[in-house]
Amino acid sequence: MDRLFVPLNKHWYDMFKSGAKEWEVRGLCSRFNRQTVRVGRLVELRRGYMKEGALWGRIINEFITDNIYNIPIDIAAKTFPISADSPLWEEILKYNLKYSEFIVFKIELI
Repeated sequence: MDRLFVPLNKHWYDMFKSGAKEWEVRGLCSRFNRQTVRVGRLVELRRGYMKEGALWGRIINEFITDNIYNIPIDIAAKTFPISADSPLWEEILKYNLKYSEFIVFKIELI
């Protein structure tokens, strides 16, 4: 099966499961790039590497950005559906400094 495996921490996994999160962002690398993240491709979302509880979806949109904070506000709201005072923002800031480009992709759960 040609699927893109996307491990998530508990917070992001639960947000996808509830429908609050629709977009994922990953640093551009050999595993996440325009060849691997393509519209129509199946996605398997998992909480870490646990065998149970896979969420399946399909990529329906994608784009590249040079900075997480340059994601359009309407998309950012469905990428990071958290309050302004959430401690997750520190994690996001560190992730933003780790890469020079990011691929952002919308996942429609199936």
